[in-house]
Amino acid sequence: MGDHDKTGAAMINQGESFPFVSIVIPAYNAAGTIRLCLDAILKSDYPRDRFEVIVVDNNSTDDTPEIVSQYPVRLFYEREIQGPHAATNTGVRQAQGEIIVFTDSDCVPEPGWLRALVAPFADPEVVAAGGRIEAYQPSSRVEKFLGEEIRPFRNCVRLSESFPASIITGNAAYRAEAFRAAGMFNPNMYTGSEVDLSWRVQWITGKKVAYVPDAVVYHKFSPGVRRLFRHFRIYGYSEIMLGTLYKDAGYPRSPKVQLRVMLSQCRALLTYLASLIYRSLTALFRRKGMDYVLSPALWFVAESGSLCGKIEALWLTRFYRKQFWAEHPRVI
Repeated sequence: MGDHDKTGAAMINQGESFPFVSIVIPAYNAAGTIRLCLDAILKSDYPRDRFEVIVVDNNSTDDTPEIVSQYPVRLFYEREIQGPHAATNTGVRQAQGEIIVFTDSDCVPEPGWLRALVAPFADPEVVAAGGRIEAYQPSSRVEKFLGEEIRPFRNCVRLSESFPASIITGNAAYRAEAFRAAGMFNPNMYTGSEVDLSWRVQWITGKKVAYVPDAVVYHKFSPGVRRLFRHFRIYGYSEIMLGTLYKDAGYPRSPKVQLRVMLSQCRALLTYLASLIYRSLTALFRRKGMDYVLSPALWFVAESGSLCGKIEALWLTRFYRKQFWAEHPRVI
């Protein structure tokens, strides 16, 4: 990432100033993970009187609000618009910090996460920061696949050298003033809004982002194949939405480029299918385990999910011509 690749550890030693931080967490049916998340945050080595935790429940049908109410955090509700970005905006409106930090209800930060993530803001030219996201204790084959092979949650990635870095809200921080000036998240975009916002903040301020590999959160992945397909369907869908939104702003994946990418994905599906057949036939003779056989199958699921999301969004955008989310949100 060039000159904006700053590690938290290097910058912490420059001083002991701790800006007040608001940690905002959207939550929807998070009863199975929210305790892990909040317990980890409250064990942070950042001074406790210098940060607040805000959880926004987004119409959960489980015990999420009851669990959150047991913790020394602020609980709010977003009941009108379904979607993580609408819920996050609700939390930001209540936030008192000069730095706003985002993570998800299924993420588990390390004790030094907050301190490292906030450290780069000692540089006035840094407007945002993103940390490292790893798999949380992967046990199922799908979890290991996401954490070790495909690694979808790469932070502060650039599509090209001339385009801003994309920041993922599972592990992100912004200067509150700049975040609000950029218009906050677009609540109508069920997916892609975090990337859209990160680009807007950089264009509006002209300032840089810092990738902070020392600021680590562990993401608790969904273990099932159906969730794997859905994850990548959403990623593909998001890519087309962003292409439609920024097609006239130098977005690297123009419609023609995207078509070539999708054709390449179709070829990849055939390769994964052939590999699955070959590995299934030879695994016994080569004394290979199920991981050897299942790897191409999981790649097939992920790639087909991405393609399905792209095809669906291409139809809805009328091939990059219509911002269908402009009128109202659409949950996928």
